[in-house]
Amino acid sequence: MSSYDIIIVGAGPAGATLGYELGRRGISVLIVEEETLPRDKTCAGGITYRAAGILDFDIGSVIERTAYGVRFTYGLKGSCVKRHRDPFVYTVVRDRFDNLLVERAREAGAVVVDGVRAVQLGTGASEVKVVTSSGAYTAKFVVGADGARGVVAKKSGMMQGIPLDLAIEARVPSGGGKLSEWESLIGIDLGQVPGGYGWVFPKKDHMSVGVGGSARFSKRFKPYLEQILSHLGMNSDIRLRGHLMPMRRKGMAVQQERVLLVGDAAGLINPFTREGIFYAIRSAQLAAPVIEKSLQSGEVDLKDYEKAVDAQLMPSIDAGRFLLRIFTVSPRLCFSMVKRSDYLWEYVCRVLVGVKPTCVKA
Repeated sequence: MSSYDIIIVGAGPAGATLGYELGRRGISVLIVEEETLPRDKTCAGGITYRAAGILDFDIGSVIERTAYGVRFTYGLKGSCVKRHRDPFVYTVVRDRFDNLLVERAREAGAVVVDGVRAVQLGTGASEVKVVTSSGAYTAKFVVGADGARGVVAKKSGMMQGIPLDLAIEARVPSGGGKLSEWESLIGIDLGQVPGGYGWVFPKKDHMSVGVGGSARFSKRFKPYLEQILSHLGMNSDIRLRGHLMPMRRKGMAVQQERVLLVGDAAGLINPFTREGIFYAIRSAQLAAPVIEKSLQSGEVDLKDYEKAVDAQLMPSIDAGRFLLRIFTVSPRLCFSMVKRSDYLWEYVCRVLVGVKPTCVKA
């Protein structure tokens, strides 16, 4: 049995960022990842200005395309393009982006073990024991960065009954010159699924096409995605992949005793945009100093992390939930307002994109 200061279960953006932040503080870190790295994940693959801007290293090497605007449609009709003077979103392939973060964690001193599944969690008076498919490890604290149905949240009794959204995605090869039609753009279609949308995110050699929304309407997703593919003149006979997106509400615990949750495992996803990568990275950055302080003091107290999440992340998540309610009631009106109002579009850009990052060289 090996012992570390911290065990992080999951090597996605939240887990890798936390490994990086803790490792460079001189804290011994083990990251346990179920999949073999580099591993992919179902995702549109959009990194917003805001998400890129909070990283202190360059992600230019993994950027596939830079989008300066959005092509909106309503029911796959009434196309309008809204552009922004600065990049709106960077598209990435998740295996390459996530692996970049993992390598940064390794360089900072974190030990990464992949192809190993965490199966059990036990907390004691002075340590936490994580039993995996290849053996057991102990640490002062354990962090769940293992997604919507992660073992850490489940075994610790947190995130029970959390609302779930769902997204499904198809990766479509770039044949037929379709990519040239999406130069510097991503696509968003509204009005087909209550509170949800369809998306088109172009990459270098393929397009990510998907549908996201409340899991209550999941039966509509596949027919809707097939409509989008047909509308784009693409083959609809493509393997679909899906993933769940938990939506935290304020008051739901993201820490207890020696256990802490970050990213998707903590339900930190914007209900309106379904953006999770910013919240994954930022929650890890908020967790690092709290963990460091607890290790230095010898006190088991992670409450300051939950306070930081509630103060710094939940306001935008709650705002997203409010916007979602408006959008769900009147999607056509929302589409018309964004189409007609440059002022509203600029507001959307400020809310969703955030400040201009200085570390990206796209």
